[in-house]
Amino acid sequence: MTNSELVYEDLIARGKGVTNAKRWRAWIVRFEACCGIKDSYGRADVIKYLATLREDGLSQNSINTMIRPIRLLCQIQNWDGKGIFPRLAMPKVRNDEICRPVLSKDDVGMLISKAKEVCTKRELAYLAAATTYGLRREEVGTLEVLDGFVRIHTVKGGVPTTQLIPDVIKSYLVDYHNTKDVRWLSRIFKNIIKKVGFEADGDYGWHAIRRALVTELVLSDVSMLNILRFMRWSDATLKGEFGMLVIYAKREQEKIDDSVFNVHPFLSFWIEQSLTDSGELPYSIRNVNPPLVPFSYTSRTNQKN
Repeated sequence: MTNSELVYEDLIARGKGVTNAKRWRAWIVRFEACCGIKDSYGRADVIKYLATLREDGLSQNSINTMIRPIRLLCQIQNWDGKGIFPRLAMPKVRNDEICRPVLSKDDVGMLISKAKEVCTKRELAYLAAATTYGLRREEVGTLEVLDGFVRIHTVKGGVPTTQLIPDVIKSYLVDYHNTKDVRWLSRIFKNIIKKVGFEADGDYGWHAIRRALVTELVLSDVSMLNILRFMRWSDATLKGEFGMLVIYAKREQEKIDDSVFNVHPFLSFWIEQSLTDSGELPYSIRNVNPPLVPFSYTSRTNQKN
């Protein structure tokens, strides 16, 4: 079995995602192309590989990511009989050196408004889901659209989360289709911003919408814990910030969704400018922000009482 397959199978056996395992396998192949195929490697091999990556113009953050599969290979092959990765003096990456493109609220509003005019139904379905739930790229294509709810298969250690579907995007999710091809999803996003004529100065992707949603919600009056749970960060991550509160605070996802939809910054852009026979829009959120037309709202929580 090749080294790349050893790394791939190790990741799969430990429950890691297939997409990530394939990426690590490809990076091991790249490492072997540089240093040769061996039963064991050493510090000189790693230095040679690092030099190649730097010559290719990769950032320090990207290099740190691409070294991780080599560390795993070191453990699998048990380098020097100890499986200890060579110590290297690597430059630290400051937060201000990491490029994290983020869209503004106006950018997202323009994106949605123009997309409704020029994009396909399938593209609109992905965009509606992403702007509502702040989906990671891997989550965009793996939703389960149910009756009034959507089941999100959370990545990064989180468990699947079932969340409410606001009425304003229900008609768009009818055209939703699953896909596990994350590269194709990246192309879909780039197609959308190209169609709407958005001039992006940077490498924007689905995560830019997620960052925009988080930014706006932090400025709202929703509790921080509810924001983190709405955005599906794992409890293991939250414990570092909130300690025992994560354990004792009961997670009622419908109430969390209601509280977030009440101040959600992007849902109003999905509202069609037409009223129902009663003169109101269908209920979905209490007070969309910014409001497009006045309407009443009854939350699912209140309906049950």
